[in-house]
Amino acid sequence: MQIKEELLYHIWLFRLFDFKRLHSTNGEEIEIIETGFRNTNAGPDFIMSKIRINNQLWVGNIEIHVKSSDWNLHGHTEDPSFNSVILHIVWIHDHEIKNNLNQVIPCLELHSKVDNRLLLYYDYMIQNQLWIPCAKSISLVSNITKESWLSRLMAERLELKSNSILDSLEQNNRDWESVCFQKLARSLGGQVNGETMEVLARITPMTMLYKHRDQLLQIEALLFGQSGLLADANQSEDYIFKLKNEYSFLRSKYNLKPLKASQWKFMRMRPANFPTMRIAQLARILFQTDFLFSKFLSAAHVNEVINMLDVTITQYWKNHYTFNTESENKEKHLGKETIHTIVINTISPLMFAYGISTANELYKEKAIEWLESLPAEKNTITKGWAALQWKAGTAMDSQALIQLKNKYCNDKKCLQCNIGHQLIKSHI
Repeated sequence: MQIKEELLYHIWLFRLFDFKRLHSTNGEEIEIIETGFRNTNAGPDFIMSKIRINNQLWVGNIEIHVKSSDWNLHGHTEDPSFNSVILHIVWIHDHEIKNNLNQVIPCLELHSKVDNRLLLYYDYMIQNQLWIPCAKSISLVSNITKESWLSRLMAERLELKSNSILDSLEQNNRDWESVCFQKLARSLGGQVNGETMEVLARITPMTMLYKHRDQLLQIEALLFGQSGLLADANQSEDYIFKLKNEYSFLRSKYNLKPLKASQWKFMRMRPANFPTMRIAQLARILFQTDFLFSKFLSAAHVNEVINMLDVTITQYWKNHYTFNTESENKEKHLGKETIHTIVINTISPLMFAYGISTANELYKEKAIEWLESLPAEKNTITKGWAALQWKAGTAMDSQALIQLKNKYCNDKKCLQCNIGHQLIKSHI
């Protein structure tokens, strides 16, 4: 099989080879004291390593290649930053290597020191087409390993989402209310219309909406008008007539430019998820609760946030899903699962990002506490894990399992996964 450098990094870092009675390719005795730390920047692969060569202690860097001749192929001989390399780790030694100072670099060849079962198992995980690479062996992994890995994955997912939120914060002149409004709009739009909903929120500034926060019709007029969906609506209906009049005045007042109606998607969607419904619900949320982000921050319990999002829409939308087309008359609330999804994917990450921005651990803890108090999400990913006897109990679990599937399993990053590492190690 063809070995990759990434696997060699893993083998070296975790000493997954016979490291007793080691000798360099020139016969020097080698003792590993510390393998060092993986260097993700330019330069040698591992830094701050400690080894003894013929009883002489060396502290420096380690470079790893599949073949020793790769050193020259990668141009390291001409690079003075590689003069700090104290040991060259290779799978196959095929060429004596010298650094920029014309000094021979000690070389340790690994191919005869690694158990072939490890190589075969790793190759099997990389090559198979199962739902996750370790689907047939994950049951062998201890619960302690799984639980500790889930905690790290949850933190990783929150930090990833927080980075996106903090980028938006800079784009919005550090206005948390505007960022909250935009991310809430995106969440309401779901996977199909989320991006367009966020654009709608950006071109309908929160500062402008707040000037009309005590007039629901004006908020609806601004949002529906800016969406472009109001333009072709037949104004023979009183509600639409009023919306158009309000928007015409406000558009001229604020010099607004609306989206095109064609940017919205209605096909193959449940009517309850139509963008018209989501815009009506967003308008009602803004009308019912001003300074949303501040209210989210001050909420003592997640149920307070859920209540803020559980709104009743305007009478017109109780018997319409789109303009001018009547439907059965009924209350149309955001479903419980939809509200939970918004809290899980938007409100909690906003809280966590605010904690990072203000260096206040209390908000980060609150974000995690809310995830722990909500039930696990139900989707294809959580169902897939449940089929492998790994059932998510809370939203924190489901978010971590989504992170694991999307960021590790799908890309076959088994070497960066604690579960993959334990399974690979078990095949020595």
